[in-house]
Amino acid sequence: MGDIGLKVEFDTRQFENVLDLASRETRNALRRSVDRAARTARRETIPIMAADIGVPKSVFAKATPPVKGSTQSNLSATWAVSKARISALKVGKLQPGPSKLRGSFLGSTFRLTGGGSSSLSIPKAFVMNVKGGPLLMVREGKGRSAIKGVYAEMPRTGMEQTHGAPRLKWQNVAERELAKEVAANLGVVLGGGTVPTTSQGE
Repeated sequence: MGDIGLKVEFDTRQFENVLDLASRETRNALRRSVDRAARTARRETIPIMAADIGVPKSVFAKATPPVKGSTQSNLSATWAVSKARISALKVGKLQPGPSKLRGSFLGSTFRLTGGGSSSLSIPKAFVMNVKGGPLLMVREGKGRSAIKGVYAEMPRTGMEQTHGAPRLKWQNVAERELAKEVAANLGVVLGGGTVPTTSQGE
């Protein structure tokens, strides 16, 4: 007698919709986790950034735009801190000399970590009203090109430094929140629920 071939077949058609839903919701859960962690990290980092520079956070608001959230094809959220020129007058004071707008300047940037405090002493300085407000200026030679603006540190300075207070705050909060969000959102999915992705303003 010849061999008898036996086989077991599994018809996956009845499970395809369930599998597709699970796959989609798992990705949504991860997207929501990443986005919410990044936005919480941004919110908690900005006050540290302000303290690190020594200015109100409103001064550099345009340089710290909202987090750019994840997409279906890219499970990462991005926070791009841009350059922002902050007048040194925000972190110091001009002592009037020959006139109200000319004299000596003394100021400092309050670095929490990653470099300590930076003091700035200028014996001869003056103030000019430029687009955006008054700006501390110094002359480094002759001619118009020798006049330079004096600025405080940028908000991205501490983010670029490995041990800068804003950078450390961002990393710690992002890691803490991501672990918490992943556990919560995947728990919803595994329980049969659905997870919405976050909106830009959430």
